[in-house]
Amino acid sequence: MSAPFAVPRPPIAPPIRMPVIPPLSPTHDQIVVYAVVIFALWNVPGARVLINPLKLFTIGWHELCHITAAILTGGTVTRVCIDPDLGGATNVEGGIPTLILSAGYIGSTMFGGVLIMSGFDTLVAKIMSFIVGIGLLCPLVLVRDKLTILLTLCYEGLLIGFWFVDHG
Repeated sequence: MSAPFAVPRPPIAPPIRMPVIPPLSPTHDQIVVYAVVIFALWNVPGARVLINPLKLFTIGWHELCHITAAILTGGTVTRVCIDPDLGGATNVEGGIPTLILSAGYIGSTMFGGVLIMSGFDTLVAKIMSFIVGIGLLCPLVLVRDKLTILLTLCYEGLLIGFWFVDHG
């Protein structure tokens, strides 16, 4: 038997240095367009209806932060009102008013920051989308507007659909 022939290998090429581009690097034009679209959807009466489910979620989270602060500081929640057109109101007896009043803004800001940070990891983003999905479904108990219910179900369908996309 003859010895097997040795197959020559090409030399290993040195790694090519590529500039590192962060995954999220919006341009100034994109930021301006996003800001204008969000402002228009939030403030133009005809377009406002399209984001009612998101407004209900945002207002609900804001009020939930007030409720949590009231309970943690020894207060009692007497009434909660959530309206997508006007906003929300939480009536509280007792507690520490300074903490209760600021909790809505601080809690909403912190939750928004967590949502933004979760966008950098696919698994965490999918977990947070589950939390957002539950948060979108909760206000449906109070909503009587058929378009808002339909839009909420469409948003839920998008969230579920993106679960099956690799980097969605």
